[in-house]
Amino acid sequence: MRRFFWWVGIFLVVSVLVILIWAALRNDRSEPSIRAIWVSRYEYKTPDDVEKIIKNLAKAGFTDVFFQVRGNGTAYYKSNLEPWAFELSGSGDNVDLLGNDPGWDPLQLAIDTAKGTQLRVHAYMNVLPGWKGLADPPTEQGQLWSAHPDWFMVDSLGSKMLPTPGWYTFVNPVMPEVRKHLQAVAHELSEYDVAGVHLDYIRYPNDYRDEAPKRYPNASRAEIEQRSEFSYDPLSLNELAARFGEDPTKEQIREFRCDSVTQVIRDISAGLRDHCLLSCSVLGNPVDGKFLAYQDSGKWAKEGLVDWVVQMNYATRSFNLYLKKMEETTGRRAFRDRVVVGLFCENDTDLLLEQIDTAKHSSCLGLALFSYGYLFDEQHQLTKKGRRVLERFIPAE
Repeated sequence: MRRFFWWVGIFLVVSVLVILIWAALRNDRSEPSIRAIWVSRYEYKTPDDVEKIIKNLAKAGFTDVFFQVRGNGTAYYKSNLEPWAFELSGSGDNVDLLGNDPGWDPLQLAIDTAKGTQLRVHAYMNVLPGWKGLADPPTEQGQLWSAHPDWFMVDSLGSKMLPTPGWYTFVNPVMPEVRKHLQAVAHELSEYDVAGVHLDYIRYPNDYRDEAPKRYPNASRAEIEQRSEFSYDPLSLNELAARFGEDPTKEQIREFRCDSVTQVIRDISAGLRDHCLLSCSVLGNPVDGKFLAYQDSGKWAKEGLVDWVVQMNYATRSFNLYLKKMEETTGRRAFRDRVVVGLFCENDTDLLLEQIDTAKHSSCLGLALFSYGYLFDEQHQLTKKGRRVLERFIPAE
C-alpha cells in the first residue's frame, strides 16, 4: 500500500510539472516576437518619404513592415505585369498618368534603406481589387479593368461589379486566369530581396453594400442588396452547379466561395521563391470573415497555408471578443505560432494602449499596427500619440 501511494505521489508531482511547463510555454512569452506595422501606398510620395519612413521604423524597434506596393492592378515597383501607378507621377486622380515611369522604385528603395537594420520588409499587395474610381484607365496601358473586363465579379442581377468614387471593383478568384495572374504578381514581388509577401483584400467584397449607393444613387434598398452579392458570372455558376447541382444550399455556396479564395492562397504560396514568408490580413471577426466574406482564416492558420494570419482587430467594444474568437477558430497552437494581432491606431489612445496590453498577454505570435500615418506626421515626426503608443508597443531594452 505504501508503494502504491508513493507512485501516486510521483504521478501527481509529474502531472503538476507538466501543467506548469505547458502554462509557461503558452503564457510566459515576455514579448511577442513580431512587432510589425503597415505602411500604405498613401503614406509616401517621394524617395525622401520612403527613406524617412524606413529609418523611423528601424529606429523605433519594429521587426517587420508591410510596405504596400500594389493597390488595384497598378504597381509601385518595377513590374512586367502591371502598369506603374499614376499616383507616383502626379497628384489627384489623373489616370492619364497611368504607366508613367516615376524614375524610382519604392519597393527597392525600402529594401535598400532597411539593409543593416533589424527591420524586415514585406511587399504588401491588395489581391482581388482590380480598379478604383469613376474614370477608366487608358486602354493602351493594359490595366486589368480595360484589358480583361471579363475577369471581374458579376452581381446577382448579372452586371459587372462597378468601382465607386473611393472603392474597388474585384476580380473573380474562381477564374484560373485570374489566379495565374495573381500568382505571377506575387512571384514577381518575391524576386525582390523581401522577407515576405503580404496579402490584403483576399476575400469577397461583402462590404460593397456600403459603397454601392454612390454608384447607384437611385436604387432601392432591395436593389442595393442585389448589387452587392457576387459572383454570378457564367463560369462561377457552372462550376457551382457541377459541384453541388442546380439548386445548391447556402452552406454549399459558402463552401464553394471559401474554397475559391483559399485556392488563390494555395496558388500564390506555390509560386513564391524559397524562404519568402506569406502573410495575409484577415477580418477581425473570423466568423464574419468566413460566413460573409468567404475568408476561411481559421483553416489557413490551422493547415499552415500561410506563415502569418494578421488579424485586423480594429474593433473598440468587441476587441476582446474578436481576439477570443480568433484563438477559438485557429486553435491555441496555430494562434501562438501563426496569428499576429493587428490594432487600429485611429482608435482612442488610452483604449489602444489597453488593447496592446491585452494582445501582448494573449499568447499570439506578434502584434501589428495600422498604420504609420497615425503615429508620424507629414514631416515624419513622431506625434504625441505615436510616442505614447510606441512606448507601450516596443519593449524597453
